[in-house]
Amino acid sequence: MQALVASLSQDVYYEPGLIVAEGDFVAIHGRIRGWANVPQVVIDLFPRRRRQDEVPVTAARGGVPMFDPEEGTLQAQLATS
Repeated sequence: MQALVASLSQDVYYEPGLIVAEGDFVAIHGRIRGWANVPQVVIDLFPRRRRQDEVPVTAARGGVPMFDPEEGTLQAQLATS
């Protein structure tokens, strides 16, 4: 998969939409532009196998938190502006 993505034109753009997770599976409803003559709507299904213990911001490299509870709020504000 990584080789496929690396070989794509820079004109290919993936726009994730709704993301749903249940149990050990994640589904992403998204749109791909530049892959074909017209935009394509896709649903990607993944097994969710990667989990990591959260590292406190005081121990993180660069002092950046792994999770920012305001992230969703900021994304919503950007989408409406």
